[in-house]
Amino acid sequence: MRTSPTLRRRRLAAELRRLRIHSDLTADEAAKKIGISKSTISRIENGQVTATPSVVGSLLRLYEVDEADIESLVQIARDARKRGWWQRYAEAIPEWFDTYVGLESEASEICEYHSGLVPGLLQTADYTRAVIRAEHPDMTKAETDRWVELRMKRQDQEDPPELWAVLDEAVLRRPVGGPDVMRAQLLRLEEASQQPQCNVQILPFDLGEHGCMGSAFIVLEFGDPADAPLVYIETRTSSLYLEEPDEVREYIRLFNHLRATAVDTRRSLEMISGAAVRL
Repeated sequence: MRTSPTLRRRRLAAELRRLRIHSDLTADEAAKKIGISKSTISRIENGQVTATPSVVGSLLRLYEVDEADIESLVQIARDARKRGWWQRYAEAIPEWFDTYVGLESEASEICEYHSGLVPGLLQTADYTRAVIRAEHPDMTKAETDRWVELRMKRQDQEDPPELWAVLDEAVLRRPVGGPDVMRAQLLRLEEASQQPQCNVQILPFDLGEHGCMGSAFIVLEFGDPADAPLVYIETRTSSLYLEEPDEVREYIRLFNHLRATAVDTRRSLEMISGAAVRL
């Protein structure tokens, strides 16, 4: 079973926020009563930091939670403070991406749309290296190698999630890294799309405009009903997590529309194979 401290932190944050609101306390009031700052309460409830077990215990007693439930939530706080495997690469990746990898590692299903790049979970090492060099030309070889190593490690999990990717045809046409690198990448994509846990669909150019041109997004869903799905959107220097139910539903609706608009997986496989042959 996957156990991500990042997801534990998110679960704990949601529960602490719910209990505080149920206790009819503001963040400022709760903070003053246990001797911490309002900003600390906010960061804990937003999942930005992991609360210590002692702080969690103090908050739960303030919220008059039963002692038996306190112990189970304090244990989640302990688990949330453990290091995930990806944190061995902390020197090579920004903090905001560290959070994403932690969530990805426990996702049961990943739905993503990309207009310009092969999804990270389906990239070859050479393709990844070419992308990093283009986006970060000042990065050292050692830093690049660590980033590539992390991306390959993300693909090598014992219990991988179900992946459904919708890609614009431009992803197949742009020869990232040159013809040889791109051909190998297309063959990797072709191979992956034939695996039972991976579905790849292509949005051909001749379908014209669609509702998500020029942007990319990822929807993460989790096996435990206690963990609500979320949407991840990445920019060049940061990332955005959408967790409000209405926002998540909108992106799920959009992804379902893209999936219905794209050609089916059989035709998509033919397009991937054809693009590889033309190189």
